[in-house]
Parts: sequence; C-alpha cells; structure tokens
Amino acid sequence: MLAFNMLHGDQQQALQVLTFMVNGESYALPILYVMEIRIWTGGSPLPSAPAYLKGVMNLRGAMIPVIDMHVIFATEKKHKTEDESGNVPAAVIIVELGGEPAGLLVDKVQDIVTLTADDIKQIPTAAGQETHKILSGLITIKDRIIGHLDLDAFSKWIELPNLNGSESAPVKVTNG
Repeated sequence: MLAFNMLHGDQQQALQVLTFMVNGESYALPILYVMEIRIWTGGSPLPSAPAYLKGVMNLRGAMIPVIDMHVIFATEKKHKTEDESGNVPAAVIIVELGGEPAGLLVDKVQDIVTLTADDIKQIPTAAGQETHKILSGLITIKDRIIGHLDLDAFSKWIELPNLNGSESAPVKVTNG
C-alpha cells in the first residue's frame, strides 16, 4: 500500500517527486519532504557510528546527520569522474525523518517529475521485506524503472543520533 493518498473527490491529484541517482540507479522521493539540496563538501564522522551514517554536517548552526544512501541501497560507490579540484561531485538532500532534519547523501539530483497514483506500481513480492522498508513502489519514466523512496517507513526503520538534545539516542538500524 502506498504511503500517501493522491485521490481527491473524483480526480487524481498530481504528485511531484524529486529523482536522484545512487550508484547509477535512479530513485525518487516526494518533493514535499525536501527541505533543501546541498552540495556535499564533507562532514564530520561520528565515532562508533554505523556504516550508513556518513557523519554530520553543519546546516546554519544545526548538526544534521547524513545518511549514505549507497549503504542503505547496499551498493558500492562506483568511481566517478572527478572535478578540477579532485572531488567526486555529490549532493545531500535535506529531508525530514521522524520529525528531525537529516541529509541523504546521493550521487546526483536529477529532475522534478509530476506523477499520478497510476504511475506508481507495486513492488514484486520477490523483492523481499527489506525492500518494502525503503521503497513504496516503482515508477517508469522514459523506459527507466525508478524506486519510490518511502520516507515515512524509512524513518521508522532507521534510527539516528539525537544531535541537538541532551541525551544520545541509539544509532542502529532496526529489524522492525
């Protein structure tokens, strides 16, 4: 079941998604979740953090955890063409996860696409339960199959450190 309702009366409402790439594969997430997009210039690692937590970045005085989507999607980062400074271009999509801002480290932000509910198809059951903790459906755009990231389910599956509070929250991926 999709995590959003796009029907209003007898008409379908349009849904805009932001498409992005991770290791040559395209994914999408609802644009309403996107707070901003930043160029990844590096961050500060956290000791004993899980592999998916790339570190933290300073966003106008707030410490924002950055999740490496290569680890989440279980892909190894391919080598890319470096820019003139020797850096591999990457982007951080700032979203709200569980009521707190977090960054999603991706290779590239692509387009904003308008969809309807009919454009989002069910994930085959052969994909397994872990896929359903991350994706809510599949989208076909110009012969590309794109995974639709379900941020509500994802925020329940992943736990992030409490960076702005007085107590530290556990940092782990849960099985439930």
